[in-house]
This record gives sequence, C-alpha cells and structure tokens, in this order.
Amino acid sequence: MKINKSNWQEFKFDEVFTISRGKRLVKLNQIPGDIAYISSSKKNNGVDNYILSPDYMKIYKNALTLSNSGSVGYCFYHPYKFVASDHCTVINVRNRKVKLNNYIALFLKPIIESMKNKYNFAREINNDRLKKEKILLPTSQKDNPDWAFMEIYIKSLSEKIKYDSKIIKNTPLLLNKNKFYEFELTKLFNVRGAKRSYTQNEISHGEYLYVTTSNKNNGVASTSSIYTEKGNVITIDSATDGKAFYQEHKFVGSDHVEVLDSIDFDLNKYIAMFIISVLNLQLSKYGFGRKRSQKRIQIEKIFLPAIDDDTPDFEFMENYIKSFSYSSAL
Repeated sequence: MKINKSNWQEFKFDEVFTISRGKRLVKLNQIPGDIAYISSSKKNNGVDNYILSPDYMKIYKNALTLSNSGSVGYCFYHPYKFVASDHCTVINVRNRKVKLNNYIALFLKPIIESMKNKYNFAREINNDRLKKEKILLPTSQKDNPDWAFMEIYIKSLSEKIKYDSKIIKNTPLLLNKNKFYEFELTKLFNVRGAKRSYTQNEISHGEYLYVTTSNKNNGVASTSSIYTEKGNVITIDSATDGKAFYQEHKFVGSDHVEVLDSIDFDLNKYIAMFIISVLNLQLSKYGFGRKRSQKRIQIEKIFLPAIDDDTPDFEFMENYIKSFSYSSAL
C-alpha cells in the first residue's frame, strides 16, 4: 500500500484522543507484583518496574503512554495491564467504536513522537500543551481519521518481513590471553577532532548521520543534510563518558567528537567492533572530573591479539567477531 498525502488532515489532539495523567509512586513505596509500572524512561517500552498497584492508581490496558518529562516525547503502546507515573500521559482513541491494536498503535507512535523536538527538560509536555497540539492523520471520505487504513497499512508492511532465515549458532573462537600484546593507540590510529563541528541548530535532517557526545544510539542524535567525515572510523566522546563507537557511514560531528583514522591497516566493522570493545573497557578511568580528552586518548595503550609484539592480528579480530551468531546483523 502507498500513502496518499492528499488524504491527510490536521486534527486537534484532544478531538481524536482522550488523555489522562498518571499518579506519583516513588521507588521506595513500590511493592513487587505483576502490573507494569510505566515511567518516563525511553527504554524497555517505558516499563520501569512490575508492582502491586495501590488503590489510588488506575489500572489501564490497551493504551498508549507519552513521556512528559525525562525522555520527553517518547510514545509506547501497552496491550497489557499497567499503571502510569505522574510523568506520563495515558492516551486512547476518543471514538469508542475504534479498538486500539498493535497495528494502529505502530502507525500512531512515530506521528505522536514527531512533536518531541518542541519539548525538553525545561519545557515539559502537560495536558494544556497537549490539548493545543495538532496531529496529521489519513482521513476517510467523511473527514474522520481512517483507522482502517492505518491498520491495513502496517499489516501490509509486516507481511514483507521474512522470519524464515534460521539463526546459525556458531561456536565463538577462543581468546588466548598469552597472545595479547600492548600497543600504543597512536601507532594504530591518527587521533584527531572532527573536521568541523556543528550544533543541532546548524544542520537539517537528511541522508547522513549527526554524531554527538551521547553514549547511546552509537552516538547518533539525528540525521543531517551535510557530512564532513567519510565513515569507516572510530569516534570517541571527549566531553562526557568517553565511549567509543564505530561509524560505518558518512557523518557530521558535534563538538568534542574525536575521530580515530586507521594507520597502515584496513579497518572494517568486525575489526572495529573488537577494538571499540577493548577501548570501552577503559571507561572506568574516566568521568565527569576526568574527561577522555584528545590528549589522554593519544597516550592510551590497548591490549590486542597479536602475531608478535609489534603486529596486531587483525585477521583474528575479524574472524573472532564473525564467529558470533549475531555477527550477520552487524
């Protein structure tokens, strides 16, 4: 199925959805149970814990939640019983004849989440602001949201997903610690800053990646219409946690993104995954008061499998990562 944008129409948020705010329940007062407790986290579908629901908290089922603070603007679908914290808004379809399901919820999720760039820690989502929001949805001939189309469209996408490929369980190669040697990082990589750094406001969305000092999502914060780096490099955040990532594709970086270009060897995603794992073992040395600055990176040493004390065994590193069952998904 194809989306016909001419059939889409703008609706006031509270014309289409009912909204209700969750209730506060601090961690100290939570009693383990079997009801999902939804918080403002963007992880684990928003599920923060499983609890016994206190009498004052309403138990919901088959509804969406929207994070008001914390991870502001993230939306999740819950077909199971749950309670929500006061940092969440519970959303359901106002038309009682429409029953929310996985397909409709998956269609709505990215549309609702598209508003999150207007909100942040200092400007949280509240009921008044949400009621003023407008949302674009496909419409039927009667100018009502076309719920049937939303469901059929997601179903048509799900039918294209093939699950018949079998997971091959490989036996990972064994690491022989006696064949690891210490190497100076600058003998393997040229350590430099990004060729030019940009802020979020200086870029627009496009086909390239915008890599920042985030320790999540491979350091990627959004997409970019421009790039300064060609990819196939390792990046390290020198402002916060100091985490290393492999960037396979073209990207542009924010300030404090350090770039490691390989010297005299051909880097690929398998070798890179091995090396960044070793680099990230050193994160305990760094923190808020001791950042992983470019100068500190340049004097780092790492242990790697080697042919001899002067030659890293890059072939072994590549084959070691390939030996894992999930390597085909890298």
